[in-house]
Amino acid sequence: MESTYLPLLNRQNVWWEGKIENDVHLSQWREHERRWNPLNLEELPLRPFSLNMVIGPRQAGKTTLIKFAVEKLLASGVKPKSILYARCDEILDAKQLREVVEVFFAYARTKETFIFLDDITDINGWEKVIKGFIDDGDFRNAVVTVSGSNAFQLQKGSELFPGRRGNGKDIFVLPLSFREYLMVAEHTLVSRIKAVEELETFPQMGEMLTLLPKLQKHLNDYFTCGGFPLAILSYLKDGTVSESAKETYKSWIVGDILKNGKSDAIGREVLKVLLSKAPSPVSWEGIALETSIKSPPTIASYIELLERLFAVLPLYAVNPDTGTREFAKNKKLHLQDPFLWHLCEEWCMQQVERKTEVIAEAALASHLARFLLRKYGGKRLNEHLSYWKNSHEIDAVAHTRKGLIGFEMKWSDRKDAFAFRVGPIKKFHYVSKGTYREEKPQVIPLALLLAVL
Repeated sequence: MESTYLPLLNRQNVWWEGKIENDVHLSQWREHERRWNPLNLEELPLRPFSLNMVIGPRQAGKTTLIKFAVEKLLASGVKPKSILYARCDEILDAKQLREVVEVFFAYARTKETFIFLDDITDINGWEKVIKGFIDDGDFRNAVVTVSGSNAFQLQKGSELFPGRRGNGKDIFVLPLSFREYLMVAEHTLVSRIKAVEELETFPQMGEMLTLLPKLQKHLNDYFTCGGFPLAILSYLKDGTVSESAKETYKSWIVGDILKNGKSDAIGREVLKVLLSKAPSPVSWEGIALETSIKSPPTIASYIELLERLFAVLPLYAVNPDTGTREFAKNKKLHLQDPFLWHLCEEWCMQQVERKTEVIAEAALASHLARFLLRKYGGKRLNEHLSYWKNSHEIDAVAHTRKGLIGFEMKWSDRKDAFAFRVGPIKKFHYVSKGTYREEKPQVIPLALLLAVL
């Protein structure tokens, strides 16, 4: 077995015989004129026993996070041969996965081991292999980190590990938020903008208004390139998102739709209807009527997959009296990242009406969802975010420990757009294009709000 797998592992683990600086991913990272460290590196548990799951879309930075974790371990004095990185797209099946880990154990011969299995969801039955090692006690002195771009497959597999993950955590690696984008585009701005810790006690922002013109300029750029690394790098360098970046991310969506047994043609039909209806709430039946499928359950299955691939963020209606979701009502469907609107517009050949306003509302929803997931935890990005609609609409409703907080987008600066209306959700903020108002309900420019989340 050793002669079969060791050449592959030696190639992927250059620190065994050389230096981490020779790693291809870190070398590519250092070649970029603009670069940033993975902000969630400190969140990754590296104390045995841990079973960590790194979850996020393809080409969002999961592998970079893992390689920085390896570099961190080596800098702390961990022996190079006690760290395994394996790219699972070069491992054919669960049997080979088990053999690779066994070869590593025989090779390492150290008490503590650190195992990183990248894109493990490409292997059918991976979870049974990991469970077997845990149940046999082989991982009692190990930190095992697995990554995947399909949240459904990764988290479904994790259901086999109740009480078996030790210190392990779920780490979400998502496209850069607007605040994270600012750290790349103009990092000195971020030091002047304090991040919020609670939505319940939203701060007064008057003192930051002098930064608003710069923030709005950066937000316009962010609306074009979004938070995916390749799109950001090409945009900041050339003023446009490169065709190769577009092709990379389109291949991710198409490839993962096909990998999950779905049709990319039907997926494109579903996305086309989403683009034509956004940001209005829709039903599965309404989408089905405008596609060749005509089947609401099939539509629901595609939206579920696109959600699990971190392409679509569905918001369900909330009952303001009980705080519970009303799943039978129409859903708001947002694309997770601004760049995806432009990408899907080209792929689906469907123009988005009032595109800037649609992207603005989607950015508000996705940033609130990420903030709440980071604060309260959970398995889905929409776990703590809903919307409400009756005589009027509140675009995003945050579920906090102190109750519901609404955020109503008005992509306008007209004063009459922010007239107070009494509704069932008593605490809410207006989100504007550029207007700021301190009195309740508070009016906050979107660029300023996203910069503090």
